[in-house]
Amino acid sequence: MGELSGQRALVTGASGGIGAEIARALARRGASLLLSARRGPELERLAAELRDAHGVAAEVVVADLSAPGAALALWERATAGGPVDILINNAGFGHFRPFGDIALERETEMLRLNILALVELSHAFVLAHRDRPTDRPAYLMNVASMAAWQPVPNFATYAASKVFVRNFSEALHYEQQGKAVRVHCLCPGGTHTEFHATAGAGNYGKLANASMLSAAVVAEKGVRAMLRGKKTLVTGLLNKLSCFFTGLSPRAVTSRASMFVMGKPRRDALPASNSPKSLP
Repeated sequence: MGELSGQRALVTGASGGIGAEIARALARRGASLLLSARRGPELERLAAELRDAHGVAAEVVVADLSAPGAALALWERATAGGPVDILINNAGFGHFRPFGDIALERETEMLRLNILALVELSHAFVLAHRDRPTDRPAYLMNVASMAAWQPVPNFATYAASKVFVRNFSEALHYEQQGKAVRVHCLCPGGTHTEFHATAGAGNYGKLANASMLSAAVVAEKGVRAMLRGKKTLVTGLLNKLSCFFTGLSPRAVTSRASMFVMGKPRRDALPASNSPKSLP
């Protein structure tokens, strides 16, 4: 019996990358899973894997959380089968390119997913556990990014959305102290996932490439930190040092440094036109 046996976890953005690895880390600990993302076949494969490997229940809910009302609809469906004891808000996307190269519709879609859906699900989760005994904690993890420490040119809107996620999560962490809900913010640095190719990034400098971690390592560290009640975790020593020195440096310096470290948007991934459908 794992330490999370008998608990149900809802993981958004679970079709790949960090989200899928968090689901695996929770399943290893005995939690049953509700997996949500836009890509149904990938979710079904992961659910079958978790059922076979760990003997846990694993359900799939295909949803686009950037659509108005989708987050609360997901919550209603998830809780119809019982309480959700663990909420992992991992769904999100970004695009690494100049702000004016992306249609406004695509920018607002990203903000609805990265911020609004996360807030809606967090609010429902906190309300659901308002009267939960403190000796039986419920866990809320919001996935931000080390980009939450500074402005990042060519990632302007994405990085700003992660600033919100970090500040929001840390505020909730302190609000919920002494209560049943334990709030954790996971802030990965560069991670080996498909995010970079989808975002139009990848031409990183040597420092950024050296700091890259696997999604499995990031997920396991994040889940351990969440269960310990840690407020915020930046994964990777180089990333921790970067965030520390960023806090000591003038913002103009950190912004220019991020341009050097991140490199330039990949020209082969830039949209052919200013269309919200240029990215999946």
